[in-house]
Amino acid sequence: MTMPPQWALVLRNGVILMLAIAAANFIGLPEGLFLALAILTVLEPDLGGGVIAGRERIVGTLLGLLAVVITAGIAPVLPLPARVFSGLLLVRLFGFTAGLNNGFIVGGHVVAGSLLHHLDSWWDYAFWRTLMTILGVLIGVLVSQRVYSQRSASNWRERCRSWTEALADALLNMNNIHGNDRVYLTLREQRNALRRGLPQLVAEQSVTRSKHDDVRWAQEVLQHCSTVMSSCRDISGLLRSQLNLTPALTQTTQALQHLGSDRLRATGREASLQQNEWPRVRRQLNQAIETDLLQPCGPEPPSEDAEKQTKLFLASRLLLLADALERLAESPARKQQDPLI
Repeated sequence: MTMPPQWALVLRNGVILMLAIAAANFIGLPEGLFLALAILTVLEPDLGGGVIAGRERIVGTLLGLLAVVITAGIAPVLPLPARVFSGLLLVRLFGFTAGLNNGFIVGGHVVAGSLLHHLDSWWDYAFWRTLMTILGVLIGVLVSQRVYSQRSASNWRERCRSWTEALADALLNMNNIHGNDRVYLTLREQRNALRRGLPQLVAEQSVTRSKHDDVRWAQEVLQHCSTVMSSCRDISGLLRSQLNLTPALTQTTQALQHLGSDRLRATGREASLQQNEWPRVRRQLNQAIETDLLQPCGPEPPSEDAEKQTKLFLASRLLLLADALERLAESPARKQQDPLI
């Protein structure tokens, strides 16, 4: 019987924290509690999120130490409330400058703990707290790399696969999608959620030194799939506007939809993808667009200008869709397996 991932994570964190606190008490480390707290901060469900949280905690603690040195060492003539206020203000300003999301909160705790509870020994408290925090983050990152930990890249790829599956359905059925705006609004929200996960990929790759450039692959997938999404949305609207297409263009567009849908469904998977028909379909699409949408037909009355502009717009969207599908990145593992892709 396999242990559920949540239970394995709780068990791992509990055992590591127990050992860390026991070791800190046995050795007698000053401010050993912050060693355990730093380890707990890094032990996130995924490695990338833990690295970001640990980085925020280290930078915030260092900024708090700097603020304490300034307020307690340089401005001792100020009353205590003014020094605490100045220290918290400095931490906030430093946090903005360093681009911290929430690390300045830890810096504020360093200031408050040093000036309010350890005023006579603020240097010992702030120094050892900073040292224990740095040591705890390093231990946490090491543990997350070696002991059970979900990788941000795996989690991101799973969510990306769900998005590309939905995008493949939208591409395959773009001729008859009802509620067009709602479908593409959902796809856009999924895309934005994937974009927000890129910092975790960057942080994870910085410590794992993976052979695969997951960040670059993710950026390429987002770029090309976003182009596919916008092209599908525009083409779907044009096809529902009673625009008459020739049989050749209709047949070629349908072939593009089927091949593109297969390519989207294969994004991020390890199986090899054979698309020997792609050059033929692309060539037929270019010919059909040039013949049916771009071929000049002599002088046209003003009433047909709108239809001509619509055809030009459709031609640009079809070419953009085909180009994005052709450039669509695949998983780094599959690129190594099949260098022809």
